[in-house]
Amino acid sequence: MVATIIDVAKKCGYSKATVSRAFASPEAVSERAKARIYAAANELNYTPNPIARAMARQKTDNITFVIHENQYPAILNPFYSSALEAIMQETMKRNYGLFVTTNDHVRLPSGEVSIKKHMDGVIIAGQTDRSSIESFCKQNIPVVVLNNLIQMEHLPCIAVDNYHGAKCAAEHLIQKGHRRIALLEGRFSPQIYHDRHNGYMDAIVSAGLTVDPLLIRDVDANELCAETCAREMLSCPERPTALLCTNDTIAVGAMKAAMRMGLRIPEDVAVIGFDDSYVSRVIEPELTTVRIDSLQMGKLAVEMLFRLIDGEELSKWYIEMPTELIVRGTT
Repeated sequence: MVATIIDVAKKCGYSKATVSRAFASPEAVSERAKARIYAAANELNYTPNPIARAMARQKTDNITFVIHENQYPAILNPFYSSALEAIMQETMKRNYGLFVTTNDHVRLPSGEVSIKKHMDGVIIAGQTDRSSIESFCKQNIPVVVLNNLIQMEHLPCIAVDNYHGAKCAAEHLIQKGHRRIALLEGRFSPQIYHDRHNGYMDAIVSAGLTVDPLLIRDVDANELCAETCAREMLSCPERPTALLCTNDTIAVGAMKAAMRMGLRIPEDVAVIGFDDSYVSRVIEPELTTVRIDSLQMGKLAVEMLFRLIDGEELSKWYIEMPTELIVRGTT
C-alpha cells in the first residue's frame, strides 16, 4: 500500500500541516523537524504528490522555452542550443521542470496561445509577436523574450547589438580590399533582420561603395538554401568576392557552394558568419564570424524569469548583448 502524508505524520509525531510544509516550504520548518519528517518519509518510501503540491502552492515548478518553428529543434540549433543549456542548468538547480516547444504548437485556432500544462513562466526565443505575449500575460504567466526586442511596457527583453556586429563584419571585408560584398540575409525576426541589414548598408555607403541590389538576397536560414543562393551569386559574370552571412549556418552553406565550385576560401571568395556557434570552429578553414555570448543570454533570461516568478521587481527590463568580430581563416 502506498504511504500517504498522514502515515508520515503518524510516524514522525508531527501534524499533517507541518509535514506538508516540510516538503512544500522547507524554509518554514526547523532543521530538527525536517530531519525527523524526512527520515520517516524515507522509511515509508513516501514521495510528495507533485500535483497536490502544485495546487497547494499555486505553482507548478515548471517553465517553458518557446522557440519559432523555423529554428526548431532548439537542442540542435547552433545558436540556441547553448542558451538552452544555460536555462536547463538553472532550472535543475531550482528543481524546476523545463518544457521545450514551438510557437506553432502553443497557438490555438482562435489565435490565442496556451500551453497544455500550466506553467510558472515562459521564455520566448527569437521571432514572436505582441499578441502571443499578451495571451500569456492574460493568463498571469511571466514572460521573458530572448534574442528579440518587442516594445511593450514591463516586458523583459534580452537582445543583441546586431547593427554593430554586421557593420564591423562589412568594414572588415572592406579593409581587406573587397568591393563586391554580398549579403545573405536569413529570414529572422524583424528586429534582427533590419539591424543586421542596416549595419551592412551603412558600412557600404560609408566606404563610398555602390549598393548593388543584386548582391543582397533573403534566404531560409539553412545550409541547403544558403548553398543554392551562394552558387547562383558566385556563378554571375561579376561575382561577389565576399559573402557576409547573417548566421553561421548560412555561412557554412555558402562555403560549401564556393568549395564545390572549385573556389578557394579566402583567396577567391571570403566568407563571414554571425553568432560564433560551434560550427564556426569545426569546419576548415575556420569561420570568421561575429560572436554573441548565447550562453550568457540564456543565463540572464532564466535569472530574470525566476525573479518575476518570485515576485521581485527587475532593475533592468532591457539588456543588449555586445558583439565582437572573431577573425579566422575564411577572411
